[in-house]
Amino acid sequence: MSYHDAPGLGRRLVRLPGQLLLALVNATALLVIAACVLSLLVLNRVDTAGERIAGNVTEAALARLQVSPGEFKSRIEALDGKITTLAAQLSDPDLRDHWEVAQQLKELNRNLADIRLAAVGLSAAGPEITDTAFEQAGDMLTGALYTLRGCETAVEDSEPSS
Repeated sequence: MSYHDAPGLGRRLVRLPGQLLLALVNATALLVIAACVLSLLVLNRVDTAGERIAGNVTEAALARLQVSPGEFKSRIEALDGKITTLAAQLSDPDLRDHWEVAQQLKELNRNLADIRLAAVGLSAAGPEITDTAFEQAGDMLTGALYTLRGCETAVEDSEPSS
């Protein structure tokens, strides 16, 4: 390209706003793509953290009740069966054994009282469970930030701090 073929200063100045606009569009597109990728990463982390927190809350609740998940499920199913049986007996117009139904009602009331006590215990454990959930979410967020920055996480003590 010779000196005479090169565009003049005037032509370059005229094309400059168009080139600037194109550069801004390209930069905006790159930023949008980066934001989408980061939001997908964050949503994946939030979903994983939500599953972990829900699992820990369930474990803490069952530990507070001092019962295993299988035993808790069987107790609920047994209680449901008792309620169904009692409802069928009460709907029978030829019911003659009132004392048997009264005994079953008393047993059902005892079971419901136990459930009420368990619910009170779980509601009392609510702040502890919330604190644990926030602590785990904070640890996860800190780890994610360290990972994004390419830093190594600090070695944690084996004893919990008080």
